[in-house]
Amino acid sequence: MDIYNPGMVSWWESQCYYHALAYLGREGVILCSPAEPYVCLGLHDDLDQEIDQEFCQGARLPLFRRETGGGVVYLDRCQIFYQVVLRRENRLIPLKRDQFFSRILKPAIDVCLSLGIKAELAPPADIKAGGRKCSGNAAGDIGQAVAYVGNLMLNFDYEAMSRVLKVPSPAYRRYFYEAMQDNMLVLSGVDMREVESGLISGFEKIFGKLRERPIDNELQDMAISLRERLTSDDWLSMPGRRLPLRRIKITEGLFLQEGETEEGTKVLCLMRDGQIEESHAVGDSPLAFDRKGTERVSGASGIF
Repeated sequence: MDIYNPGMVSWWESQCYYHALAYLGREGVILCSPAEPYVCLGLHDDLDQEIDQEFCQGARLPLFRRETGGGVVYLDRCQIFYQVVLRRENRLIPLKRDQFFSRILKPAIDVCLSLGIKAELAPPADIKAGGRKCSGNAAGDIGQAVAYVGNLMLNFDYEAMSRVLKVPSPAYRRYFYEAMQDNMLVLSGVDMREVESGLISGFEKIFGKLRERPIDNELQDMAISLRERLTSDDWLSMPGRRLPLRRIKITEGLFLQEGETEEGTKVLCLMRDGQIEESHAVGDSPLAFDRKGTERVSGASGIF
């Protein structure tokens, strides 16, 4: 198995190299970080519903839609990406793609454990420590290959992420920001090279000795050709999943969703595993909802 470790690359290269590997039918592991911040949509996201395009244009944040699942993410140089591309006929891949996360994410989990962070898999594809998310991951079929992609966060710009997404009200944005801070964990103060070394050791336990390779001309040319398509207006604005109420995933099983009481009062509901954990009246003080009485908030459950 080949490994490519170009370090800091341009924002578009941080996504296009693994797409290029897949379309070329080449297997490999890529470790990299983007030099510039950008916003990345998942394959099934809806641009108009998800993204505050006016803010992104004003902040000069480029947009990219990847060919793997998962949701919208804000990405920058404080994150280390690990990207694994395997041909579909590779015998390591189970019939149910999600079942491979428990194996492919072990290197990232072991890195956290080596830093004294008690991380574990939160199925299907999150890594959590103490209930807080420290890594997001996704997978998808690309060309004749399967790609598994994820990151470890050395820091995270909660403010930028709260501005990137389109939300129904300033109150929603404020509670989203707070919910991210309460439920996400960064590996602050960690040396990036130490993390890279740990990931390489972990992937060698899965694939055997990795052969280090530079980004060659074939891979670079394919990445350049893919950039045009994967950042085009037609591709970015491709219709995606739309929900009747705004709902944003924070971590696996945890969502912030708008709702309405029987009296017509707008509320924000923090939902954990389908149950209301917190409810706030928009523009008012927090409401004390009985968690057993979730039927009092229309639209806050039943669509998961």
